[in-house]
Amino acid sequence: MKIHLSLRWPLALVLCLPILAACGLLSTWHWERPGADEADYKTDEIQCKGRAYSGTDGAVTKEGVRRMHACMEAKGWRKVQN
Repeated sequence: MKIHLSLRWPLALVLCLPILAACGLLSTWHWERPGADEADYKTDEIQCKGRAYSGTDGAVTKEGVRRMHACMEAKGWRKVQN
C-alpha cells in the first residue's frame, strides 16, 4: 500500500502525538529525605495529601499543590531533579 506524500505528515502526527503526550506526563523531579525509606515517604505523603486537599471534594488546585509541597518540606522532604 502506497501512502501519498501529503498524507504522511498528518499520519505521522497522529501516531506520534500519544507518545509526546506521555512524555509530558513524566515527572522531572521526586521527593527525597536523608535516611527515609519508601514507607516513610508513603506515610508523609498520605498525611500531607489529607491536610492539603481536605474539604476540596478531591479537586486539585494550585493552592492545594502548594500546601502539599509545604507540608512535605516541613517534614524534611526536598524536591530533587530526576
